[in-house]
Amino acid sequence: MVIGVPVPPSEALEAEEVEAWVTQAMADAQRDNIRGKQITPFLLRRLSEISGGRTLSANIALMENNAATAGEIAVALRDHRRG
Repeated sequence: MVIGVPVPPSEALEAEEVEAWVTQAMADAQRDNIRGKQITPFLLRRLSEISGGRTLSANIALMENNAATAGEIAVALRDHRRG
């Protein structure tokens, strides 16, 4: 089973804006010859810098929403099993 949990609307970012940030961050990575296992931390850090911290806030909100949803699912499964 796969559960999709969105970023809360209060932290959601516009797709066009994120695309521009990703394009810039990818160009920066290529310019700096960032590859392999270094690419993800570089891109996350660079996206946070470019966006003025908005991508970091969105990612944190997403993780919190994931955790809250997981808790709700766990409680529902427990209650269902107790039946």
